[in-house]
Amino acid sequence: MRKKLRNLGYVLFMSGTVLFGIMHLAIALYIPSLGGWGDPPGLIATVLSEIAGWVPYILSIVLMIIGAFLIAIDLSNNSACGKA
Repeated sequence: MRKKLRNLGYVLFMSGTVLFGIMHLAIALYIPSLGGWGDPPGLIATVLSEIAGWVPYILSIVLMIIGAFLIAIDLSNNSACGKA
């Protein structure tokens, strides 16, 4: 069961990282065609609103956090089992 959770953590973390990279690639590709942007929201927030990219951007961060959490739990369980 632990191996399945660790592998799930790796998959979630990697998929979040790939999605995060793809979103930043989409942001970089859209910036040249951006007409203007306001200082308070910032450039990335303006682009994410223009391309409707908030959901995948937040999802990528959530996936990375959950994956890192599952990996950290597995590592802490392994280190606790090794000391006992």
